[in-house]
Amino acid sequence: MSDAQFEVIVAVVCADISGSTALYDQVGNLEARAQIDDCLRILRDVISEHGGEFIHSRGDDVLCIFEDPNNALQTMQDMLARTRDGALSVHIGLDFGPAIRTRDDIFGDCVNVAARLTGLANPNESLCSRAFFKAIKQGGRDELHYFDSRKLRGKARAENIYRYADVTVDSNTQVSFGSAPNTDLPRARSDGTKELSALIAFDGKVAECTQDREVTVGRADTCDLILPRQWVSRRHIIIEMRKDHAYLRDVSSNGTYVCLPGQDPILLRRETMALPGKCTLSPTKHPEAEDALSVTCQLHHMAQLKPA
Repeated sequence: MSDAQFEVIVAVVCADISGSTALYDQVGNLEARAQIDDCLRILRDVISEHGGEFIHSRGDDVLCIFEDPNNALQTMQDMLARTRDGALSVHIGLDFGPAIRTRDDIFGDCVNVAARLTGLANPNESLCSRAFFKAIKQGGRDELHYFDSRKLRGKARAENIYRYADVTVDSNTQVSFGSAPNTDLPRARSDGTKELSALIAFDGKVAECTQDREVTVGRADTCDLILPRQWVSRRHIIIEMRKDHAYLRDVSSNGTYVCLPGQDPILLRRETMALPGKCTLSPTKHPEAEDALSVTCQLHHMAQLKPA
């Protein structure tokens, strides 16, 4: 009987704890494990309350299934709500469809899709498939918003993805500029240095990205460059140096346009791109839009930096 398997039609919920790897370095092994275990207990309690079946937990995630996708939706919402103010947050992926059930595990395309959507989601956010969106009641659909059309790894074609975020934006939120190290872009001196940095500038503020320091751009006052617009995500862009090259990682809800000289703007949504020596970035809005913002990115040799 242990090898018995059968097909089921289920909603799959895959929830992963955000930032768990870094936590071990920040607070030590014992404290990190204790915090992760506390968070996992919360997630398992929510699953039980909504009649779900817990499948397994592998380190810092949980996988569970539901016969009723509406219960899966409520479980996802409660998971985000109950971890919102805790020490750890979660990101979640959901799909609905046929799967192969065994005594202690579950396999199939919908399990893989849920896992890939989990990897695409930000902390305090859930992404679900079109199949899941269609399976739930209209009231539940009203709480989900179209995110993107994306071809997930292993899938033959792109499909619509829908988003739910527990953290909402207050239209009255006031955002101000933070401090930045310089006020002008530097100019270079030719001294043969090869180590590079990237200078990210907006509205007279400049942040420097090095091998040891990434730069965050967004609406939150904790970002290195703050863009005070409600349609900019709290953390919209992360720029980091890898082996003397700058990479942009979009982590926003609406995407970032990368503008290269002589080319049409490239829209990135939860994707990473190697940046050229100089370009401009336009969060959310097409660079030709009247109220679009323009963030400049330029590579420099670190030893060549000198205030203009």
